[in-house]
Amino acid sequence: MNTYSCICFLLRILFRVLFHAHTEGMENIPREGAFIIAANHISFLDAIAVGIFVPRDIHYIAKKSLFKIPLFAWILKACNAFPVRRDRPNLHTMKKALAILETGKGLVIFPEGTRNPSAKLLRRGNPGLGMLASLSKSIVIPALITGTDKALPVGAKWIKLEKIRIRYGKPLLPDKIAANEDKRVSYQNFTDEVMKRIEDLSTQC
Repeated sequence: MNTYSCICFLLRILFRVLFHAHTEGMENIPREGAFIIAANHISFLDAIAVGIFVPRDIHYIAKKSLFKIPLFAWILKACNAFPVRRDRPNLHTMKKALAILETGKGLVIFPEGTRNPSAKLLRRGNPGLGMLASLSKSIVIPALITGTDKALPVGAKWIKLEKIRIRYGKPLLPDKIAANEDKRVSYQNFTDEVMKRIEDLSTQC
């Protein structure tokens, strides 16, 4: 068992005990091949919650400032996270993400770009998701996270013991990106569809 697997195993136990974490739709995670998990973002706990229950090694894109905290930086690196600056487009980040997907691995993305203090209304997603899906030919799995905003709200310093749920939806194929449209428009349209699927997960039983 590698470091990543060990950390995920321990975190799964911790989340089950502290937050009564519950997952649905795990059958939508492919057993092999590249995939992107696109999730809503309402708390710092999201990156941990959405990935630790997935039975495959996955990678994360995390904001660069989080890597300045020594212990947290070690955990992030052990969990296959790599840094990105949110204040400017980063070609290196896109190349890194594509390299991960080209090796048949999974990648977690938060299309909203930053934490959303409103758990009920999603922000419009970034077209970079559509671009990445198109270039890598990877399926995209919408994921809805609930409860993390109560367990660790934006601006909070302490964690509360609230129930957390992660629901994974049916995958979207990148062939839904129209070839006859302006690329940026088609990337945005695909991202919009993913965001709609994330929102729809909240109404499913």
